Amino acid sequence: MYSKFILPSLMLLAQALAHQNLHQFWVNGVTPGYQVGIRMPPSNSPVTDVTSSDIACNVNGADGSNVAVINAAAGDTIEVQWDTSTHPGPIVHSLQGPLASAKSASGVGDWFKIQELNYANGKWANEVVAANAGKFSFKLPSNLASGEYLLRSEMLALHASQTLEGAQFYIGCMQLKITGPGGNCSPTYKLPGAYKATDNNIYVSDFYYGFVPETYSAPGPAVATCVGGGGQQTTLATTTRSSTTTTTTTRTTTPATTAPTTTRTTTPATTAPTTTRTTTPATTAPTTTRTTTASSGGAPLYGQCGGQGWTGPTTCAQGTCKYSNDWYSQCL
Repeated sequence: MYSKFILPSLMLLAQALAHQNLHQFWVNGVTPGYQVGIRMPPSNSPVTDVTSSDIACNVNGADGSNVAVINAAAGDTIEVQWDTSTHPGPIVHSLQGPLASAKSASGVGDWFKIQELNYANGKWANEVVAANAGKFSFKLPSNLASGEYLLRSEMLALHASQTLEGAQFYIGCMQLKITGPGGNCSPTYKLPGAYKATDNNIYVSDFYYGFVPETYSAPGPAVATCVGGGGQQTTLATTTRSSTTTTTTTRTTTPATTAPTTTRTTTPATTAPTTTRTTTPATTAPTTTRTTTASSGGAPLYGQCGGQGWTGPTTCAQGTCKYSNDWYSQCL
């Protein structure tokens, strides 16, 4: 598995940074404008502390008072556009609401997941998004109560997830006013609260050594079931959880009977790739660092600063150059 997936991805890592922001979205093909209706963070840096309130709507994302609320309807098609990045990881969309006011909601609290794409047909969701100019489409559930909502788009970069708190969350929250026939969606999950730094889909200790991407599912519960007042159910956004099939998942009862059991298989060390790597114990230790100062003129924070075949800067203008693996070191 290593030779089929990890090595090609690492070659791409040498050419791109993980930095991402959500910049624009469309409702049934119509956009309110560039960065309109989105709570924009002060930078494109990731959130790595899953216990922080920033995990809900990003840094400075608790205040939407100066952000427009965009009209939509239950069942509408939403298309989002992110900065492109080829780092491996899933894309997830969740809703919070209905709310008294999307502008005043902090984002902290209960959410329900409406879409999830992980690893499918030999590609991570992030690669799929990058190949489509940073765009990704999905549908709102058809059984939603009318009201204002926050729509949360999350892209998770796993290239440094083999170290604790190395996973990088990129988050954008949109503000919507949705017209719908009514309904209830479950299960819900809390942000912060649902994600733990030690969860095996956030801290993936074997990511480069025996990890099977087909078994991966994004943090949080399964995609929610939304049931209308008359008992009719929403056919949820397509969710892919295997490398060969894309299915439309329909669930009809309570979360207890519909939530799937997710497992992740880690293959023994004896199945490690046959790729020859010339290393010594000292160079493979995860604690290897190079400390630089802001005056060094090196790579930016979260930028690449080393790795086999890397020809760019090997010092950091900000932070410390930390070894992740033979092909990738990053300023953190």
